[in-house]
Parts: sequence; structure tokens; C-alpha cells
Amino acid sequence: MMMAGGTPNLWRNLLVAALISIALVSTALWFGTEYRRTADTTAAVNLSFRQRLAIESVFSEMKDGETGQRGYVITGNPDFLQPYNKALREMDGTLANLSQLLKNEPGTARDLQILRQLIEQKFVEMKRVIDVRQRQGLNAAASVVMDGRGKQLMDSLRTHVSKMVMARNAALAQDLESESNRTVHTLEIIWGGVALASLAAFIIAYMLWASRRDSYTAQRQAMDHLTRQTAIFKNTPSPVILINPSGSMEILNPAAEHLFGYPSTDLLRRDISIIANIAPGEGAFLDRLGVTGDHIAEPSRPNVGARRSDGSVVPVDITLGVMPLEDGIHIVASFSDISEREKIERMKDQFLSTVSHELRTPLTSIVGSLGLLRGGVAEELAPGAQRLVVIAESNANRLIRIVNDLLDVEKLQSGQMTFDFQPLDLRTIVEKAADAMRGLSATRNIRIEIGESDGPVIVRGDGDRLIQVVTNLVSNAVKFSPEGSTVSVLCGTQGSHANIRVADQGPGIEPGLRERLFTRFAQGLGSSTSATQGTGLGLAISREIVRNHGGDIWLEDAAGGGSVFAFNIPLWNVLTGQEDLNGAPRLLVYADAVGAETISAGFAEREIRADAVSSPEAALAAIEGRSYVAMVLDFQFAADDALPLLGVIRSHPRARNLPVIAISSEDPPLEAAQTASLDIIDWIEKPIQSARLSDAIESAIKRTSGHIPLVLHVDDDSDLLEITAKALSGLARIAQATDVASARAFLAEHRVDIAIIDLALPDGSGHDILADLNARQGPATPVIIYSAQDGGLALARDVEAVLTKSKRSLPNLVETVLSIVERRKGEEGL
Repeated sequence: MMMAGGTPNLWRNLLVAALISIALVSTALWFGTEYRRTADTTAAVNLSFRQRLAIESVFSEMKDGETGQRGYVITGNPDFLQPYNKALREMDGTLANLSQLLKNEPGTARDLQILRQLIEQKFVEMKRVIDVRQRQGLNAAASVVMDGRGKQLMDSLRTHVSKMVMARNAALAQDLESESNRTVHTLEIIWGGVALASLAAFIIAYMLWASRRDSYTAQRQAMDHLTRQTAIFKNTPSPVILINPSGSMEILNPAAEHLFGYPSTDLLRRDISIIANIAPGEGAFLDRLGVTGDHIAEPSRPNVGARRSDGSVVPVDITLGVMPLEDGIHIVASFSDISEREKIERMKDQFLSTVSHELRTPLTSIVGSLGLLRGGVAEELAPGAQRLVVIAESNANRLIRIVNDLLDVEKLQSGQMTFDFQPLDLRTIVEKAADAMRGLSATRNIRIEIGESDGPVIVRGDGDRLIQVVTNLVSNAVKFSPEGSTVSVLCGTQGSHANIRVADQGPGIEPGLRERLFTRFAQGLGSSTSATQGTGLGLAISREIVRNHGGDIWLEDAAGGGSVFAFNIPLWNVLTGQEDLNGAPRLLVYADAVGAETISAGFAEREIRADAVSSPEAALAAIEGRSYVAMVLDFQFAADDALPLLGVIRSHPRARNLPVIAISSEDPPLEAAQTASLDIIDWIEKPIQSARLSDAIESAIKRTSGHIPLVLHVDDDSDLLEITAKALSGLARIAQATDVASARAFLAEHRVDIAIIDLALPDGSGHDILADLNARQGPATPVIIYSAQDGGLALARDVEAVLTKSKRSLPNLVETVLSIVERRKGEEGL
């Protein structure tokens, strides 16, 4: 028989729940009220009892006092007056306590007043008898006692106390009777509640049965749905892994087991990095993954190397999704094996490379022959033939550019493209690229405008390759700009990087192209003319060139319409021979605004920039933020701050050897010994002579260059190499090697001042490099072992320091390098 069922009635359930809640709350409130009433009754009984005790204690103290008085009258012994004196001394406190206990009782104020009066009269009477006994003797005192005044007062006091006690007893009896009546009423209510609860229990039981019936039906449906989902999960051909918030794997489908070669039981509760490192770095897994709410910063992770159980690596594309569960955000990772796609890509690249190489030779001959024909070597051509030759030569050159692009892409992908890195001024690169494009821009009446930079923009790069990047960006801007418009090229600096921005006034980039703009063969659909068509490889090649220079390239929307293509690469410090993280070389000038401008004018033509400060706080902040070749200090302007400032500067690790050039309006105000101790290399009197200042700065630069040590850092962790180089920026020139072979190659041509070596390297051990350094002739090279491995005590004896990698070890490494540098300077007498 099929059981009928209906849709659960939400409002009915809510109403039942509300009624039950109201009943429970009402019952709780009622019981609370009854409890408070019982507590109040108990408190009233206790209070009445204490009131009676307090009233009786008053009378008891008075009786004790009277007894003591009579004993003294009869015997004349003062010791009998102790109870009397005690009653006299403590009576005020006893009456105060009684008043406090009776303060909320109606009609007791008058009783307390009468009680106080009787007590006072009794004490007066007792005092009179005691005085008579002391002065006139026993008979006189007995005569006073016999007049009956004392007995009369004591009887009145006894009667009044009895009256007050009876009043308290009557009030207590009334409260107890009221409580008894309430108790009977409470029992009646409780039995009524039991009857109602029994009825409610039957009703609730029926409702639970109905709910259980509906729940059973819903569970059957949910189970069917879960069975279908489980079947889909198990039988889907795509490998899928469910990852918990800590980065551990919880569920793998059979496709994932097959792809990675692990039984699911071997991977449960193990970190996902065993298969693929999808969240590199430190910190919480979800933070490293870029999860914000229910969004992942990069849900697609293309071409990731995933490890199989046998140690082999399979290329996969990974798609990540967010699944919020009760115990936190879970990640669903879907894997796609792209081994076949990679194989096809390699075949295609090999084909393109072969075809490109084969095309280069005949194309070169064709272009050369056409050039000779156009130049009239064979014979003067007719205007029509001349025009045909020009068209053929132009298209042959275009075909050569396409072939070159294909070859560049193949070289970049295979890592065979070489770069000739040299320090160069990026402004020159921009000018050469713009000059190369002026012919193309002239044919379309487009003006190329180069923005002026504040000064030299020194980078370390391959000039030809950077010209290729800028030329490509300018060429695209010209092709897609309307005739008569302007293409702007701006070269400048921002922080530690040099920037080049190429802005056009074209139609902009269509949304569908933006995501794949810097991929191979990406082309817009905005125009079909031959003038704007290309291979779609230019931006992909430009991106790879820029990345090989340590920079990045991106697209922006221009403010007035059009597009802005921009890229940046790190600035290069020609003084220290390394990446210039702070735009150095720079000079720190401590003077007023007019003085700073005057001093700066003395070296305006040099490639040195000045930072002007006018307070000790600003000077220290500047030194903390970047490195300087020298400091020019106006002693007259600094006044009393001059010497304290120099003292603080000399204690700063980044400025302890900073050359100081002092400016003064008179002879040096310091003695020669003070000048030497503060390392002031020159005094220049006002008015400042430009030649004198220039010579002093030149000396400072030579001295600073000579003091910067060369440090070789050997480690296969590129991130750690970058972080260490930034930490030692301005303190040392950094050379980097990622394996034993490259370290040995560098040491064969250079003598380093300090070596920082990791023990675990991909092609050997750091011990091999240490052995090479120990075998060299000449002064020993200080070595710092900076590794996650334990070097042991034996190794610690052979090196300067052994530091273990950790989150807090970098400051120790910097301090160790500084201490070695300072010690070497002392040994060399610097």
C-alpha cells in the first residue's frame, strides 16, 4: 500500500514551535516568580527572627547593665560595673542595628523612639544611683533605689520590648499564612499544567509522527539524488579531488586515482602539494590560493606539472572551484591531462621552426634581388615596374618579419634566446624605436610624441631586444590609430622600476581579446586591412622579453579613449652594479630650501639625484628608505642638531660609513679630531664653489664604490635569492648562482668578499664550493652557510657562521654580513 504524503506545512510547524516556546517561557517565568516568593518568605522569616533577637538583645543588655549597677551599690567594688559600662558603650550600636533591621517595617519608628527614651531614662537613673554610692555610701544609694524609680523604668522597658516582639510575631504569622495559601494555589496550578502537558504530549507525538513520515520521504529523495551525484563523480572521465581548508585531500574520484597512480586511501588527509603545488608560499592554504569569500583570484592554473606515484611528471590544466561546507571552505580541483596537447604543440613548434629556417635563406635572396632591381643595378625600371618591385620588396620584408617572429617564439619557448645585458639609458631605446617607426607613421599622417623624462633612466638590459619591444608597441599603436592622431611614448621611473607607456587614440581593445592579448597568434577583429594584420606574435614575444628582464607588461584604457600598453623593468644602479631598488645613486642634502637648491645646482649635470631634508627625523627616515653615496650637511642650518644627528647616523647600519660633506659659513667649527671621528671628508665654506663641491662628491662616490663588497649568494630558491638581494640592497653588490656549476664559473673569474652558500643544491653540495674556496690562494673568503640542513659542529669551525633558514633568519643573515664587512674594514685600516 502506498503511503500518502503531503508537503510539510511550514507555518503549522512554526506555530507549534512558537506555542511550545511560549508555554515553556511562561512556565519558567511562573516558576521563577514562585521561587522568588518563597525566597522572599524565607527572607522575611529570617529577618523577623533577627529583629526579635535584636529587640531582645537591647533588653538583655539593659538587664546586664542594671545587674552590674546593683552589684556595685551593694559591694562598692568597681569590677561589678563592667556589665554596666559595656551596656553603656555598646547600646548605641545595638540600637543602630535594630533601627537598620526595622527600617522597612511600617509603624516601628514610634516604637523605636519610645525604646530609646526609656533606655536613656534608665541609664540616667542608674548613673544617679552610682554617683550617690560613690559620694555618700551604701545607705544613701539604697535609699535612692528604694524610691522605686529604677524598677518602674525597667518594668516599662520590659513591657515595651514585649509589645515590639509580639508585633513582629504577628507580622510573621500573617506572612506564613499568605505563603501557605499561595502554596495551595500553586499545587492546583501544577496539576492543571500536568494535564495540559499530557494533552500537548499527545499532540506533539502525532506531529512528530507526521514529520517523520515526511522526513522519510525527503530522505529517500535525497538518497536517490546523492546516488546519482556519486555515480557522476565516480564515472566522470575528468580527475577530480576535493581539498579541505588546510590543503589536505579528502576525496579522489577513480579518474584521479588512475591519472596519478595512487589508491585514494594513500592520499587521504595528505597535502595536495604531493601531486601539484597549486598554492606556493607560506601561510594558510586558502590565503595562498587567493580565496576571498566564494571567489578564487586565479581559478584556472594552466600547464602545471603534476607528479605521479612513480615519480614521473604529467602536464595538466587545473580548474579550481569553491565549495562552502559546514567545516569551512573546500576546494574542488578538476585536472585535465594535456600530454597529447603538449605533444601536438611541440610538433607544431618544430614544424614552424623548420619552415621558418628554410624560408629565411630564399627570402633573403629575394629581398636582396628586389633591392638591387629597385636601385637600378641591372637597368632603369619604368615607373610601373618600379612600383611593382617596391610592393614586392615591402611584402617580402613583411614575410621576413613574420619568419623572425616565429623563430623568436620558438627560441623563447625552448630557452635558447640569448640576451646581452648591459647598463643602458632607456630614453635612448625609446628614441631609436620611435625613429624606426616615423616612416610608417608618416604614411598615415600620425605624429609620434616622446614625453620628456626628469633624468637618465638606467636599466640593465639587451638594447636590441628592448628596441624590439618598444618598436612593436609603437607599431601596433600606429596601425590601429586613426589618421591625423598622435601616439604618445613616455619613459620614466616609478619606485624601483623604469616604466615605458605607449598610448594611442584608436578604438581600444575588444573585450573578447583582452584575456588572450599576450598569447600567441592573438589578433583583433577590428580591421581586415593588410596594414593592420600580422602574425599575432608580437605581444607574446614582447611579454617574454620583458619577463626575461625581470619586468611585466600590461594593458590599460586611455583616459580619453584608446589604449595604453605599458611595461616596466627594474632600475639599475651604475654605482653598485646591481638592481637599484631605490632609484640610486642619490645624495642626501640637509639644508633649508634655498640652500638645498643652491647645493643641487652644483651637480645638476651629473647623473645623481638629491633628496633634500630639513629635520633630523626626515634625514633618518630617508636613510631608512634608501642608500646614499654621500650626505651634504649645512652646519649653520642644522645648528645644535648637527652633532647629535651625525652620532645617530653613525649608529645606523645603512649609514655607518656614509661620507659626509660639511657646509659652513666660516672655518670648520670642529677640531680635526672631531672631524675625523665623525668621518667628515671635506669642509666647504659659503658661498659654495661648484667645482669644489663637485670634487668632494666625486671623492665620496669613489670611496662609496670601493667600500661596497661583492657577495656571492648560491641557492636554488629564486624567491630567497630575490629577498636576500633586496635586504642587502645598498650594503653589498650581489652575484647569484643557482647550482654548483654556475658558482664555480663565477668564482673562476671573480674574487668575492663574502660567500653565502646553501648546502642542498640541484647538482651537488655546497660543501664542494666551500672546498674550492678553501683551496684558493690569497686571503680566506668569509663563508656563511645559509641552509635548511644542519651543517654540524665540524662545519661551523670552517666557516664564518652557520644560519638555519626560517622566517626570522634573514635579519641574522644581514647582521652577519654587516659584521664581516665592518671587521674587514678594520683589518684593512679603512
